[in-house]
Amino acid sequence: MSAVQHLDLPLKFPSGPDCERCVTRLQDGLMLVRGIQNAAVNNIRSSVSISYDPDAVTLSRIEVEAERIGASLADSIDHHSFDLRDMDCPDCATSIERSVGRLPGVIWCSANFAAGQVHIESENGALKAGELKRTIEAHGVRALPIARSIETPTSGAAEAKITLGDRWAANRRWFSTSLSVCLAVVGAVMTQQGALQSAIAPLAGSIAVGGWSSLRAALVALRSRRLDMNVLMTLAVIGAMAISEWMEAATVVCLFGVGNLLQANAMDRTRRSIRALMDKAPRTALVRRGTSELEVPIEQVRLGETLIVKPGGYVPMDGQVLVGASHVDQAPITGESMPVEKTPGDQVFAGTLNGSGCLEIQVSRAFNDTTLARIVQLVEEAQSQRAPAQQFVDRFAARYTPIVVVAAVIVSVGPPAYLWLSNWMIGASMLPWVWTDWLVRGLSLVLIACPCALVISTPVAIVTAIGAASRHGALIKGGAHLEALADVRAILYDKTGTLTSGKFELHDVVALDSMPARRAIEIVAAIEARSGHPLATAFLKAVDRQNGSVLPSVSAFDSIPGLGVRAVVEGETWHVGSAAYMRSIGADTSSTRETLDRVGAIGRTAIIAARGTQPIAVFVLADTPRENIKESVDELRRMGIAYQAMLTGDNVHVAKSVAEQMGLDDYKACLLPEHKLALIKEFQKQYGAVAMVGDGVNDAPALATANVGIAMGAAATDTAMETADIALMGDDLGRLPHLIRLSRRTRSIIRQNVFVSLGTKAGLLVAAIGVGIPLWLAVLGDVGVSLLVTLNALRLRSNSVWAQNK
Repeated sequence: MSAVQHLDLPLKFPSGPDCERCVTRLQDGLMLVRGIQNAAVNNIRSSVSISYDPDAVTLSRIEVEAERIGASLADSIDHHSFDLRDMDCPDCATSIERSVGRLPGVIWCSANFAAGQVHIESENGALKAGELKRTIEAHGVRALPIARSIETPTSGAAEAKITLGDRWAANRRWFSTSLSVCLAVVGAVMTQQGALQSAIAPLAGSIAVGGWSSLRAALVALRSRRLDMNVLMTLAVIGAMAISEWMEAATVVCLFGVGNLLQANAMDRTRRSIRALMDKAPRTALVRRGTSELEVPIEQVRLGETLIVKPGGYVPMDGQVLVGASHVDQAPITGESMPVEKTPGDQVFAGTLNGSGCLEIQVSRAFNDTTLARIVQLVEEAQSQRAPAQQFVDRFAARYTPIVVVAAVIVSVGPPAYLWLSNWMIGASMLPWVWTDWLVRGLSLVLIACPCALVISTPVAIVTAIGAASRHGALIKGGAHLEALADVRAILYDKTGTLTSGKFELHDVVALDSMPARRAIEIVAAIEARSGHPLATAFLKAVDRQNGSVLPSVSAFDSIPGLGVRAVVEGETWHVGSAAYMRSIGADTSSTRETLDRVGAIGRTAIIAARGTQPIAVFVLADTPRENIKESVDELRRMGIAYQAMLTGDNVHVAKSVAEQMGLDDYKACLLPEHKLALIKEFQKQYGAVAMVGDGVNDAPALATANVGIAMGAAATDTAMETADIALMGDDLGRLPHLIRLSRRTRSIIRQNVFVSLGTKAGLLVAAIGVGIPLWLAVLGDVGVSLLVTLNALRLRSNSVWAQNK
């Protein structure tokens, strides 16, 4: 586990610092965020003290949670993100992380070689982007600021220039490596022909051309007091030249350069996958303003304006369809393989591809807050966080390198010194080549001391897996959650919105009073419209079917989680909820018993409306099960998931009906949120790792308590995006078996990579000390294995891994 960070951050409350309710909500909400170990709000100082694990949660995630609850940290934290170009070794990322982390005002910094990015969070105003850029580029890489949103046309122009710069940088690296190899070949040919002295010039040129970038990076690393690969490479090359092993030195430089180019090319395949996702969003939008249709940059489009998306065009911003019908390809967001029909009232997302129809869309989100932009940001942050396996490997590598370097010094000096002393004591002379032989062995150990292959064996697999999951409509918020999913042995499901569609229909109204059913529907619809509960849609649809209905005004609305709602309608207090809620307020439910029993027996949901404590009507609603859930449950059982159960606040009859239909092992009914928490803890003791699947609206505590929280329908639910560890972007529970399979496959590949890396290092160490190996073989052992583990991890990008049935 990484070191815990402790921070005191100023707060702004919308109702002022004396709002005890705001303070309590913020404190409780922050404690639900996985990775936060302690959160204490000081409302007198208007600050919050947080202890958190930066490898489990970022400050931007904490900031989002605070804003969702109503407070603001925006004036306290600056976020900086950079693409790192020309970075060809993991040690460079570590050096950058340390250098930036020592700058005054930096709170947290994470540089990820596999993702090719660095994310920095600092105190407000403490650092300028230019200062950070200079610090990063001192390590021999180029730092390009990442926009935290879909790029504007202006930044798009800048991106065009960056692209040309990228091409030149790539060509420059290929040119220097190619020239270095050519000079080395010339030197080798001259050496074979016996022109040893003449061969030194091209070999020295090869070393200078190919090794200059390593020398520059080595000097920066030394200033940071780090022994990275560039330092070790430079020492080995200088040592080889010192003993006139010019061919060996040139071979080492050439192999290192070629290996880094091949590895960088392989890594770019993964890095480009997330950048390509942003390219799905157009830079401009066709907007109707008055009687005109104007093509404007997306950052100039205002909320509520009407967009026109022509057939075959990409949707530029999130919104709701006003006019038209079409099939829209939502694969970039939800991973759905088939286009989805969109009609008036349906949501559409930026970056999705319109089919053959023309759509008029009302904008619902700003260009920098679209679902696509948030997905990209969350994936980038997820890639920057270290999984437990990576943390372990990093700790091992930090000890491995200095130990082997010390061994290299001992091997270089110890044996020849002992032999010299022994020969001196008996009056004999020692052959000169003995010193050279042991020095070469020591230089080989210096190269073997680099843990590059081992260090990248874990992050490259995790970054690849997270990217692959995002392309298939699953957002994994960090390597720790990906690892935890592989250990899950029990899965608990919420009912409404998870196992069922959450799209209720009002089937019947049983009047218990003289009030007409029409009027009762209008009152309950007005109340439920304030709740955001899935039941609200059913009542609003029922009102739409009643021509001439007018919703009454509602005030003093209050929600009682898991039970019901209370509100004042036209001066009278109304309660809407379950029978248990009615009993809790002292209502006489005897008149509803027969209806409730009948409704429960057929697996439907009954809601009671009461004026004061007098029940007025019972509303009968039905929720439709999602398709193919039983098949997914059966597949998970075959994969070794020992227990699958449903946790619901519905009555026993409804719960039993749904659980049997889905093929679940068990069900728990009539549960309040605190009951779900208690059950999750009980199942954790029994089964170990437990996953909770919910809709992300009412299940936040349960999602946070489970080992892995999985939210359904994140494309339509902000809460799901922010609460869960994993979000299924489409409403498809069928992706869960694929995710678990991907997690297990990722863990298997990590183990393969670590085994190959450690095995190769161990073999080379024994050979270098025992019999001696040429320097080029030591380099090939590290560079070659680094490339091998990278290619092995890239297998996770294959669609066959996602779709494979086992």
